[in-house]
Amino acid sequence: MKHYVIQNCHAGAAQIANVAKERPNHIEVILRCQEDRASAELVVEFFHALNTLIAKKAYVVTARVVATDKVGGPLDWAGRTAVFWGDLESAWCPAGDQKLWVSQVMNLSPRVILVGGAVMLLAQMAGSEPRAAAVHATFEAAAFEQGIVSCGASTCLATDGRLHSANTRISALGLLSELVSDDHGQHIADALRRYVGLSEPGKKTESQIANRLIGEAKGDEVVIHTLAIMMTHIEDPLSISELAAKVGTSVRQLQRRYLSKTNAKLLDTYKELRLERVGILLKYTDMPFAEVAAATGFSSRSAMSRSFFKHCKSTPEESRKRRYLGCE
Repeated sequence: MKHYVIQNCHAGAAQIANVAKERPNHIEVILRCQEDRASAELVVEFFHALNTLIAKKAYVVTARVVATDKVGGPLDWAGRTAVFWGDLESAWCPAGDQKLWVSQVMNLSPRVILVGGAVMLLAQMAGSEPRAAAVHATFEAAAFEQGIVSCGASTCLATDGRLHSANTRISALGLLSELVSDDHGQHIADALRRYVGLSEPGKKTESQIANRLIGEAKGDEVVIHTLAIMMTHIEDPLSISELAAKVGTSVRQLQRRYLSKTNAKLLDTYKELRLERVGILLKYTDMPFAEVAAATGFSSRSAMSRSFFKHCKSTPEESRKRRYLGCE
């Protein structure tokens, strides 16, 4: 099951705490004011897209206005990323209780991202050494006076892995995708960039199943090659021996390696890929069911329907009906 939420401060905190025990990847988007809440949907949509590409891990996104609730202790912030969601109009220069709150969060969170004017919060960190960060031109002069040096780029990944920065909210998505690469590998990060439009889509049809398995295999070349072959032979499925021959290994070696790297069986994956294609064709085309069956390697419409129902718990007719009703 995949989770993502955006909440007013910490309403439903007990529910979030339960999720945290199972899913440690929490993203706390910290806002200067309530008016910034709508723009935080950018982060929600980004991690919702990531949740569709990964299986074992999920991300919970929570938005809260700065200093409107208690900070909490180290256990509360374990595994959380704090995103200070600044803009291009206001430098964050908190004072009094708000300054203390921000300082505590920046010290407790294992990963902090400063966006836009929030880069000025670096001036609160202890130490006299200049700090490099992604600083927008609007804040360069003020930042320099506070000992913050512009890195000359739109994003800055800190070498200590903690205090990262992006000069705008849009470039923050690029920074987040770099951190996804650290967490889940380059393949998932690239797939996510294409999915959300941060890079041009490739010519090949993207498969969420293939992306997930490649992530599980940590980019193993044999797994990538095997999946690519299966995806190009959806209409006319290969036998396991034919697949092994195209990969350039024996059936036994291929099955063992694929299972050890992905914890999935070859034949199960092949059927999943074909049924995924069935779902895509039902959702995005008006192809007759018989043609969908032929295009996905099933001997007949009834054979496709049986497999589809067993895997998806609904019939092809129900899936297409939901599309026409606008439910998908």
